[in-house]
Amino acid sequence: MLPVFLLCTVVSAQVAVAEITASMFHHRFIAREMPGGNVGFGASALADFDRDGDLDFAVVNRGDRKVYWFEQKSRSEWVRHWIGDLPVAQLGGAVMDVDSDGWPDLVVGGFWFHNRGKPAGKPFDRYRYDSTIRSEIHDMVASDIDHDGKPDVVAMGDGEGCFWYAIPSDPVRDVEWKKSSITTEVLNDKTDIHSGFYPAGIGDLDGDGDPDIFLADRWMENRDGGKQWMPHRVFFGRRGPWGFSTRSVILDLDKDGDTDVVVTDSDGQNSGVGWLENNGKTPPGFTTHYLGNKAAGTRGSFHSLRVADFDRDGDPDILVIEQEDPSILPVGAGPRWYVWENLTKGGKVEFEERVILDARLGGHDVWTGDVDGDGDIDIVSKIWRVWGGNGNGGRVHVDWLENRLR
Repeated sequence: MLPVFLLCTVVSAQVAVAEITASMFHHRFIAREMPGGNVGFGASALADFDRDGDLDFAVVNRGDRKVYWFEQKSRSEWVRHWIGDLPVAQLGGAVMDVDSDGWPDLVVGGFWFHNRGKPAGKPFDRYRYDSTIRSEIHDMVASDIDHDGKPDVVAMGDGEGCFWYAIPSDPVRDVEWKKSSITTEVLNDKTDIHSGFYPAGIGDLDGDGDPDIFLADRWMENRDGGKQWMPHRVFFGRRGPWGFSTRSVILDLDKDGDTDVVVTDSDGQNSGVGWLENNGKTPPGFTTHYLGNKAAGTRGSFHSLRVADFDRDGDPDILVIEQEDPSILPVGAGPRWYVWENLTKGGKVEFEERVILDARLGGHDVWTGDVDGDGDIDIVSKIWRVWGGNGNGGRVHVDWLENRLR
């Protein structure tokens, strides 16, 4: 049986619509202000933290360096609870059951927050698992890297490189987790890759049964249970202000039996989105397919990516959001939310761009799941840095786009 905080990803195809449109979604605010002023948010997580059967949302608040979760009371009411303090606001985080007690915990940049089963009544216990981290962790994803049946944690950050942790059998204490390097290309306190594998760019690309990692302009082949890694170049993306930066999802997009990669540029204006088609060879090669651009103006940063079946027609669609950040806003338009609707027929993969929200509200590291329990996939997002011209009067905001297909 899947953990309760993962059930949101399992939705069967039953009802389809003719076309994905903006009218299919209804925007609601989860929060319109936060303690610490109008700054923004770091790591986030969508999970059923109180195990009451609906999804809640957690964020690292950069304004006061505290971690909060929003308890879903109804479609229009979300109650904020304090999880704990974080010495340094981090962007990368993962939600997982660290101690296998059945309750979703949070892992964030060198610390993890233990959900003791009473999340609305008491803050989580905070434990430190890596005292060597010097800078911000940008990407973090849970995956079984060594293929032992237990989840591990993959992370990367500027000045840190890319690495993975094996979680000890007794993690409920301050204890250093075993840390293994994936790539250590750190020059002048920065890596040449700013980000790459979040939210789901970890998967078996070469068909040998263990998870590989997508890192912007290359993929890392997992050899010998995470002990050795072989880089292979791919041709997508460009260097932005912080180096190569992407968001990625590994899945069999064309349903030919091997895994492909959906990928976006991020952390820079004029981002692109596309998918890399796996040729099935050993090692695999990839053909890059860029998706079209119809919307007005120059695009912003696509720091949000998810792949899900929003119209319940049985094939995956691609969701991206332009980042709300004054330094890298789109030019000629406000931040927008897009779905590239999957129109694949007869084996030919085709997508059509749809703007599903154009309300001067950007997003950052979006989440998807059945928030209202009606059987279709909804969208939850937050911002990294507030933009004074946004649709919430220049204030910080957390957003829910309700899918009204059902």
